[in-house]
Amino acid sequence: MKIFRLKKGDELVSELIKKIDSLGVKSGVVIGVGALSSAELMMYDLKSKKYFSKKIKGAMEIGSFTAIVTRGIQGETHIHPHIVVSDSKFKTFCGHLKEGIVAATFEAVLFPSQEIIERYKDTDIGLNLIK
Repeated sequence: MKIFRLKKGDELVSELIKKIDSLGVKSGVVIGVGALSSAELMMYDLKSKKYFSKKIKGAMEIGSFTAIVTRGIQGETHIHPHIVVSDSKFKTFCGHLKEGIVAATFEAVLFPSQEIIERYKDTDIGLNLIK
């Protein structure tokens, strides 16, 4: 288990990948808590095989963050992050996190796996799935 944090102003997804790479982790699970000042969430439409997105600005509390760490098709670090955030009126939004700017802090626990988990392109679904 590895515990770390990202700082105010960090872009959560890209910095998380950098941190995972710096730790030499090939696969695992990340859970986290914190706050964001902006985020872009995505949902996948199975019929069109395309993502649609929603950008949110303003203070948000992270109610839940989970990401699966795998190897992408080219062998690169790939994270599949899902998040639930709430605004100042406690209205929640959830989806696949494309990007988010850390507002105060993002505290994370990484549970690395000894297994190397890879992805492949599933043409029927249109997504890169775990092998």
